[in-house]
Amino acid sequence: MGAAYAAGPIKVQDSFDAMGPAMQSWVDGNGKTLHYLDEGPRNGLPVVLVGGNGTSGRVLALTDFLRSLREQLGLRFITLERNGFGQTEYDPAGNYQSYADEVAALLDHLDVERFSLVAISGGGPYVAQIASRLAPQVRSVHMAAAFSQIEGVVAPPARCAASDEQVAQAYLAGHYDVPSVWWDLGPNTAVNRIHGFLDEAADEGARFYYAKGSKGFDMAPLTHELRLYCEQPVADLSAVYAPVFLYYGLADATVTTAHADFWKGRFPNVAATRLYPGEGHDVQYRHWGQILADLKYQGQRVLLCNRGRSELVETRQAEKLLQRGASLDICAWQEPAPRT
Repeated sequence: MGAAYAAGPIKVQDSFDAMGPAMQSWVDGNGKTLHYLDEGPRNGLPVVLVGGNGTSGRVLALTDFLRSLREQLGLRFITLERNGFGQTEYDPAGNYQSYADEVAALLDHLDVERFSLVAISGGGPYVAQIASRLAPQVRSVHMAAAFSQIEGVVAPPARCAASDEQVAQAYLAGHYDVPSVWWDLGPNTAVNRIHGFLDEAADEGARFYYAKGSKGFDMAPLTHELRLYCEQPVADLSAVYAPVFLYYGLADATVTTAHADFWKGRFPNVAATRLYPGEGHDVQYRHWGQILADLKYQGQRVLLCNRGRSELVETRQAEKLLQRGASLDICAWQEPAPRT
């Protein structure tokens, strides 16, 4: 038999499909080239996203499994690549403060006055510094499995007393510099349910290390950032009155709930602490839908799968629905992981 053809005419698209967020560049007032992305409607709600340790400025691509929801909610995401990561040149003097200054300059360049902040994992201290630096402009802060600091929160790891060379050899070589290994979240991670996520994550890791070319590969930016976690204090957050939302897995051994406690003691206005029993260091993806909902509705809506339908319900209704069998976030999370 010949090839099967669809009955009737085919509606052919008139425009290109999206291929993921696009990076842009801008030279700031200090002559430094900043690499960033700016995705979403120009009149949407601006959100500054700071990804986890070892991610490039294109980290938003890891959340594109909920791109449709992001677009429906009218959210405009902006990310600025960190010191030495991806395409960005490395400055040995870079720290949380200099990054916050660059974010401030970029937002001014983009004519963004009021915005929300999202931190994923190791992006926590950076978001804290931005919030402190630009407190009157911050609409809300969302800390997703976000690291705080080492001093007074967790026992100092051995790498804090090691040299950068020792850190690179003992802790990074053969692990952090292999993208697929760096993004190995284990066999039980929830993201296994997202078709293609781990491939996209490996590509993101490759971009982080090799965007400047294989000859530009350098462990110094990563060892430098790990050093900042050991040595830099977190910014003063006493003037940040915007509502703060915390998202942590109770089984997360990488960023424990001690960090949630730290933020609760530092931010004056914690609006919601969302703790997820049995969940590990992937809550930022497993509950990305709720983060988007909180960005839009400021805690007034909960994203649920209710009787096979994904719904944004009023917060006061959510607990009753959960008791009747509803589950958190969209219904796709209830489907089994695709076969590999």
